[in-house]
Amino acid sequence: MIRTAMIATTLLAGLAVPAFANTKATTDGLFVNIRSGPGVNHPATCLAWPNVTFNVTKCEGNWCHVEYLRSSGWMAAKHIVLQD
Repeated sequence: MIRTAMIATTLLAGLAVPAFANTKATTDGLFVNIRSGPGVNHPATCLAWPNVTFNVTKCEGNWCHVEYLRSSGWMAAKHIVLQD
């Protein structure tokens, strides 16, 4: 939980987060839309299921680009929980 709060704080500050490139993660226990671009104005292309591991490749603002199963797209950073 502390780790998630640190990520959210960093992302909210709008800083680049290169340290999280190709980091394993899951959602925060919810079904989360993966979108074609960083924002709710972009259409959902996939639905991430809870407890399914994916890679975070980069983050921009409140959004992170993820590789989920056989697709990729953007997920709201507030729903991402990094794996140890």
